[in-house]
Amino acid sequence: MPTENIPDQDFENIPTFEEKSSRMKFKKGSLFIFVAIFAILLTGLLATAIFWGFNQQASKKTLPSKPTPTPTLSTSQETLTPSLYATDAAILKIEQDVKNLDQELQGADLKENSLNPPALDWQIEFKE
Repeated sequence: MPTENIPDQDFENIPTFEEKSSRMKFKKGSLFIFVAIFAILLTGLLATAIFWGFNQQASKKTLPSKPTPTPTLSTSQETLTPSLYATDAAILKIEQDVKNLDQELQGADLKENSLNPPALDWQIEFKE
C-alpha cells in the first residue's frame, strides 16, 4: 500500500510544536469561555428561580384563621335487643371453657428441656 494514495498523510507539512501549542491554547481558551458563560447563565437562572419562589410565598395572602368548632357527641344511642344466644346456657358454658383453656395454655411451659440434639462427631476424615 503506497503512502502516495493516502491524502490524510502529509509528512512534508507536519505542524511544528509551536503551531500545535497555539492551536491548543485557542481551543482551551474558547472552551474556557464557553464553560464560563454557561456557568454564569446557570447561576443567573438559579438565582431568578429562588428569588421568584420567595416573592410568590410573600405575595400569598393568608386567610384569617377561624377556630374549628368542637364536635358534639350525641349520647342517645339506640338500645338493641340482645341476641338470643347471649343468654343461652350452652353458649355461656362454651365461652367459659374457652377462657379456661386459654388460661391453661398461657401458663403451660411448652419448652422441653430434656430433649437435646445428639452430640455430633466432628472428627471427619476424607479418604481418597
